Amino acid sequence: MEEIKIGNKKVGGNNPVFVVAEIGLNHQGDVKIAKKLIDLAVGAGFDCVKFQKRNLDKIYKKNVLANPENQEHGNHYVLENLKKTELTESEMRDLCLYSRKKGIEFLCTPWDEESLKFLSTLNLSAYKISSADMINFKLIHAASLLNKPLIISTGMSFVSEIERLVEFLGEIRAQYILLHCNSTYPAPYHDINLKFIPTLINKFNCNVGYSGHEQGIAVSLAAVSMGAKLIERHITLDGNLPGPDHRASLEPDEFFELMKQIRIVEASLGEPIRYPSRGEYLNREALSKSIVATRNLKMGAVLTYADLELRSPGQGTHPLKMDLFIGKKLIKRNVPKHDYLLDSDIDTFSGKLHAEISSPVSLNHKWGLVVRMNDIDSLIYSKPDFVEVHLTSSDVNRDATYNKKYPYDLVVHGPEYNEDLLLDLSNLDDNVRTKSIEFFNKALAHARKFKHLFKNRNKPVKFIVHPGGMNMDQPLMVEKTKLYKNLADSLKKLDGGGFELLIENMPCHPWYFGGRWFHASFMDAGEIVKFSRKHKYGIAFDISHAGLFCNLYNKDLTQFTKTILPVTKYLHVSDAAGTNGEGLQIGDGTIDFKTILAHLVKTDLWFLPEIWQGHKYGGEGLLKALKKLKLIDANF
Repeated sequence: MEEIKIGNKKVGGNNPVFVVAEIGLNHQGDVKIAKKLIDLAVGAGFDCVKFQKRNLDKIYKKNVLANPENQEHGNHYVLENLKKTELTESEMRDLCLYSRKKGIEFLCTPWDEESLKFLSTLNLSAYKISSADMINFKLIHAASLLNKPLIISTGMSFVSEIERLVEFLGEIRAQYILLHCNSTYPAPYHDINLKFIPTLINKFNCNVGYSGHEQGIAVSLAAVSMGAKLIERHITLDGNLPGPDHRASLEPDEFFELMKQIRIVEASLGEPIRYPSRGEYLNREALSKSIVATRNLKMGAVLTYADLELRSPGQGTHPLKMDLFIGKKLIKRNVPKHDYLLDSDIDTFSGKLHAEISSPVSLNHKWGLVVRMNDIDSLIYSKPDFVEVHLTSSDVNRDATYNKKYPYDLVVHGPEYNEDLLLDLSNLDDNVRTKSIEFFNKALAHARKFKHLFKNRNKPVKFIVHPGGMNMDQPLMVEKTKLYKNLADSLKKLDGGGFELLIENMPCHPWYFGGRWFHASFMDAGEIVKFSRKHKYGIAFDISHAGLFCNLYNKDLTQFTKTILPVTKYLHVSDAAGTNGEGLQIGDGTIDFKTILAHLVKTDLWFLPEIWQGHKYGGEGLLKALKKLKLIDANF
């Protein structure tokens, strides 16, 4: 279903729920009250205010207008209220201009073609059709000729009438949003039937919203969770004022709370997938279980189920691997009671475990595996083209000596921490920045200790650096130019001799020290390219990071990829979902790799699958990612 644009905002898809403050008749015919309601709607964060416009002479029969007292009580009451509250064209124009001055969208419901003709002079961005006119095809057709989206309430209708309406809207090629609605004031909860919202979505494949006339905000919040892309609620200064709509309207404290809670609900809806968030991964290690020995086991013992059990924390071998250990011989060491059983403790060159990590991967591009210098030998059975050595503060601060040579090219990923210091080359605090520069130089010196052991020892080795520019409590509210200036100054002070420094694009909400942080810079493709070309640094393009950024800011990842590729020197590849589902296995997130790979495979860039925890069990997750990418695009 297509997105609908109302003013400068899009409705539908992954866009925020569009929320309409229906002022309707609740201004009591007083422009001052109407403007006060507009001000409150702006303050609460509504996307739009909406009014109603009628020409009573064009709507009602003459004898009804002339003698309203002869009508039934309900009709008499409504008609008298309409007469008292109807605003003039001049007043309506004034309110439209006032709304635009205040920066909020102004919409209005025309109840007749004469009113529609007047509203067309205000150049509205959409037109609302009331439930009462849902089958007034003459009015709907006239409104569609203005080439603006139609928002149509479906209260008081039968399904067959909605079917005919949608058929007609298709015939006239109108853009529209259907609003589920119960047209009683206030609407009884048991009559609202919110479950009809997904029925409308599935039946008509269109954007659906909810126009609520019930008391309170709970039902509107539930409507968001049911898939409503637009919420319309009446607002009033006082629910006890005279008139038909006030009792079904929200008072200021309620509609402020409504806006707050809608944003919370829509944020919690996320994506229709299941993956552990980064925070869950941290808890997973603390709370889940690993395979441990039930007793002291001697080297040479053949393992049985009685030798193994599961205990927390989940830092050892995954419980799903237990069957792979049964019948295997301990070949390297004695295993004390309750110590972790590791895949390196058994013969990995037999059976299923070996098949997962040693089967050849045939690709048309250079590919590599994430390693640490202390586990590299357990991760290279599959013979990668290169390894990316991730440095930690414990590596850099250790006086280590390396001697073993490797027939692979080398890439180095710089550290993120030095103990409790989060390294930040863009930081506004010169002391933090100075310490970060010093430690990065120490890391570069450490990397020179093992650079000579790899195949590309005589060439500049890629060294990946995180740019910094993050804060724990909220996005840094500073000029980005200051952050980029600090980054450029810091990079000049790094001793990159023998290395090619690459700067990695960052996610919006990275996880550091077990908590979610906020990034302020080096996320947008255009900004990154501008920095790269100005300061002559290549980019390590992390697709997962880019996907998270695009999800949060509703940008197109394919366009992001096309923009950043000209300055890209290296690739990190993993899936992503939502705004913090980082480093997911290919297919576990929402990235359209078929489209993205079509651009990536045309390059000669090196590919590194950077799957969260993918290095475990001999790099099983990393190799699985490569095989999945190959299945998606045979040219990979």
